[in-house]
Amino acid sequence: MPRLLPTLTLLLTLLPHLLTATALTYKLAAHEKACFFTDVTQRSAKVAFYFAVQSGGAFDIDYTVFGPNERSIMQGNKERQGDFVFTANDVGQYRFCFGNEMSSFSEKVVDFEVAVSDLCVV
Repeated sequence: MPRLLPTLTLLLTLLPHLLTATALTYKLAAHEKACFFTDVTQRSAKVAFYFAVQSGGAFDIDYTVFGPNERSIMQGNKERQGDFVFTANDVGQYRFCFGNEMSSFSEKVVDFEVAVSDLCVV
């Protein structure tokens, strides 16, 4: 057990550098589209993306995730929530967009989280 403690301490020290996460709540107005960005610094990093509509209208929202090459990685229409993990094939900035353009009067409150893990297991 005494030999395990330095290894555990090292892992706990490195963990914040290996996993980057952002959890936010955003109020999306009617007809609004909002995008949020995260940087991926290592190819083959795992990106976890979660969202849930907390209030507004029919509790649904459109979403699209774009890679650094501006190609759509995933998208959905009129979704209440989503929970996804994908492998980042490219280094660079990834864009996570929510759209409430279908609503003519109702704002939506969306909770979401994006986590990037640069931890590589060989």
